[in-house]
Amino acid sequence: MSKKEVYVDRIRCKGCGACEEVAPSAFKVEEGNTAEFLGTEDIEEEELLQAANICPTKCIEVEDS
Repeated sequence: MSKKEVYVDRIRCKGCGACEEVAPSAFKVEEGNTAEFLGTEDIEEEELLQAANICPTKCIEVEDS
């Protein structure tokens, strides 16, 4: 698996928590805030992509580094 860079557009993020539900070891959403990527090394690429795809505002980008 190649290393991935993950970006969260905090302007578009509404803090819905969908990413945290799909990938709780990679994303954290505090009440009333935007999503934060935790930078977990052992997260599976599939989970990152699923979190990006499920996001209703499409504010998560996953890219090869």
